[in-house]
Amino acid sequence: MKFPREIFGALIGASLVLTVLYPLGHRRNLRLAKRMAALLEEKLQPRDQEYTWLGGVMGFTGEYEVPGFERVMVVYRLLPRQSVLWLPFHFLTGDNDTVQALFYLKEAPDQELHLVKGGLFNRPRIYNLAILKEKRMRFGGSRFKVLFERDPGPAERLAEFLGEELPLVRHLAVTKEKKVFYLELPLPPSRLERGASLLGRVVHKRPAW
Repeated sequence: MKFPREIFGALIGASLVLTVLYPLGHRRNLRLAKRMAALLEEKLQPRDQEYTWLGGVMGFTGEYEVPGFERVMVVYRLLPRQSVLWLPFHFLTGDNDTVQALFYLKEAPDQELHLVKGGLFNRPRIYNLAILKEKRMRFGGSRFKVLFERDPGPAERLAEFLGEELPLVRHLAVTKEKKVFYLELPLPPSRLERGASLLGRVVHKRPAW
């Protein structure tokens, strides 16, 4: 059986594209991971840190020892830039690299609270959803769904603390059972320093939970 020349040429072309794009995407993700790790160490100023890679160059989990917290954990997830098959889905969904930061508190906050930025694809899993009340609120130019146990007032204080960096936040949570302050930030490469600076501000200035 003979392949038509057009199909054979297309296969050769696709192979060349894969060969060229894989190392480019691999190197870019590696550079981004190293840059983010350096920024986090600069902004958090930890006494100690430990990193675990996520699936090669898909990001890392960093655990940091900082004063005033039991520990701080940052999960930096990178898009699979080394995969050509990923490209069409990226353009359709508008996904970005993502930071998930968990600040483990020494004392439990008074209530559970969530700020969830509006959006079709932004539906985080919230375990205690059944006991939470809901209120739509606008902070600056961003609209959020606020979920709370008793009082939505702390949401305003947290939004004020975040200030100009509030638009970076996709999900903010204060959980009472696990004693965690949580931030989820979609961070394209151009916003890495802003995101790391925000996490550093949480560590050094500590908002009112």
